[in-house]
Order: sequence, then C-alpha cells, then structure tokens
Amino acid sequence: MAPVLYERVSAPDGQRAKTRARVLCGRRMRGKGYGLALTLFGLFAACGNDADDAPGPGSGATSGAGTGATSASGAGGSSAGRGGAAGSSGATSTSGGAAGVAGASAARGGTAGQPVTAGTSGSAPRAGAGGRGGSAGASGAGTSGSGGSGTMNQAGAAPDDAGAAGASGASGAPSEPVGLSWPIDCIPNETCASLGYPDTDDDGKAHDCGDPQYVGHQGTDIGITFDAEAAGTAVRAAADGVVLFAFDGKYDQCPDANEPDCQDPPSLEPGGMTGNTVCTPVGPYCGTGQPGCFWCFAGGNVIVIRHEGVPGVFATRYDHLKKDSVRVQPGDSVTRGQKLAEAASAGNSTGPHLHFEVWGTGFYELADPWAGPCGPNTGPSLWAYDPPWSPG
Repeated sequence: MAPVLYERVSAPDGQRAKTRARVLCGRRMRGKGYGLALTLFGLFAACGNDADDAPGPGSGATSGAGTGATSASGAGGSSAGRGGAAGSSGATSTSGGAAGVAGASAARGGTAGQPVTAGTSGSAPRAGAGGRGGSAGASGAGTSGSGGSGTMNQAGAAPDDAGAAGASGASGAPSEPVGLSWPIDCIPNETCASLGYPDTDDDGKAHDCGDPQYVGHQGTDIGITFDAEAAGTAVRAAADGVVLFAFDGKYDQCPDANEPDCQDPPSLEPGGMTGNTVCTPVGPYCGTGQPGCFWCFAGGNVIVIRHEGVPGVFATRYDHLKKDSVRVQPGDSVTRGQKLAEAASAGNSTGPHLHFEVWGTGFYELADPWAGPCGPNTGPSLWAYDPPWSPG
C-alpha cells in the first residue's frame, strides 16, 4: 500500500467532489470514505481516496463482502465437535466400539474430531463418544449436526453394551447459516427507505448491471426513514467475530453546515477525532495484520468487526451510527445477529442509513457481497440467504 498525497477539488452542488491523487511512491491504493491507510515510513503519508458522497442516503462509508463459514457434512467414521473419545480398552476390541457408519457432521463452530477406529467386536467401554455435532448411530445418520462448540458428549453406551455409538443415530440440529446475515432491522421495499449497491471495481455498474449507489461506492447503503431513526433501528453483527474498532460520541444528524462533526477534518492523524472522521492509532493494521498502519473513517460513529472462519470475509464495517448507541468495545466478542448500535446520520452522510462494508482478504481489501453478471462477484453470493433479509 504505497503512500498517496491527495488534493481535494470542489464540485458543483449535487455532484461528488473529485480527488486528484499524486502518487508519492508505488501504486495508488483503493479507498473510500476516508478509509485511508496511513503507512509508517519514518513519517505518515495518506493512502486511500477522498470521502465525498453522491446525493442520497449513503455517504462517506466503505464496504466489502464475505462469505459465511461452511459446515461439514458427515465425516465418515469420525465423531463430531472436537471428536469422540474412543474407549481406553475393551475385552475384544483394539480401539473401542464403532463410532457410527457414516459419522456425525460438525456444524459451524466445531471442527470434526479424529476418526475412531472400529474395534473387532465393539465391546470397549464408553466407545464412540460423539461431540455436539450430533452422534451417529448404526445407520450413519447425522448429515448436518448441531453447532459444535467443542463440548464432548458421551454418545457410547455402557461398557457391557458392545460400545454402540447411539441406538438411533440422531442427526443433530440444523447447522448455522453460511455467509453474512442482514445487518439492520429493516426490509427493502417494506420498511427500509432505500437500498444502494456497491461498485467496488469502479466500473459504474452494480453486480446486476444496474446503477450502484454511485460510481466507486464501496459498500451497501441501507436507508431508513426519519421516523425509524427516531424510534431506533437496530444495527446487528453480520456474523460472529471480535470488535476491532468502535467509535461513538459524534453528532448524528448530518449534514449540518453549522455542526463541526459534519465537516471534513483539516488533516488525518493517528487517533484523530476531528470533524466527521475518526482514526485508529498506528498498529498492526496493514494487510492481514502487519504493523505500521492506521485507518481513518468518515462515518462518524463506526464499528469494525474482525471475522474468522467466514470464507471470503476478513472484516465488516458499520458506519453513520446513532450517537451514544454503540454497545460494544474493541476486543468484545460478538455473535451473529447481536445488536451493535442503531442507525442514524453521523459523519459524511446525507440522511439516516447504515453503510455496510465488507473487507475480503485484509484491512480495507474491499469485496462485494452481492453476486451478479456484472460482478466483480459473479458468484456465489456472500450472503447467508437469498434475499439477504430472508429468515432462511
């Protein structure tokens, strides 16, 4: 990510201000919404793009995408969750009773255990224990398994019952969603006021070949009404993860020419909180965690969540949040669907909405969660459901 010096250029009302970049060294790095990586090369230099927004409910935020975690489906002959413990001995068995013909499946959150070798007669004590992923019986049921947290259940029978791994071979509960869940409590064309798509490849087309929110838009803008904002519209975690950054306390009724929190900052500094922009300290925020970068976001009140185990998703970002509504702090673990804050119009924004952004492979590496013929994501979608706001 090479440092880039940016000069702001004004534009007529109703048009996006342009940004003229002078490359100081190397290539220009993609960015939006003052989502700027400032890399430490003895001094700080800004990397990224300007934060101006087109008319409409979305502005100043960045976005990306990701896929949810996949779930295993019946690992043959193995126990689910963290694995079933084989019997330590048996009258005529070499390694415990049979763990089931087809094995139990591990749902998202628990990894499949090591295979359990069937004994010669299956008379070992406490054999074939299954994890929370659902124990497989003689028929090998258990194609989905319950969400495995790694807690081990005793699925085998008593020592004198031939080490059966479960009389009925229960299949377990359905697995958790794979992909990102809808991050706000409104439904497009019903209770949401608008929906603006990303244009992460800057080609002027959304995934479905229609218009994006605007050219170069880096996130999904989900607009709400002023009444919904006043009543409180929850913003929710799109998947399990850990909070990287959380900013609160900014005025949330932008635009307002008389409100300092709605104006662009004069400069970008590590830890800066001036105007509509908030900045992280310098830290291991380059690439996938290398040191020497900080990031600035023009979303006013902002949350960024790091995800692991969700294919295609490094992190998600939530911008323009209501003042004093943020419920999480850096380091907090969150779960899919957990309320993070409420939507409003903080930062570089033209009306109440959530700007939802996904980083695909590293810090500020944008991805589009929507799949379609004009890409850049031509499939599969990174959402858990189709449509994303569907309960499944």
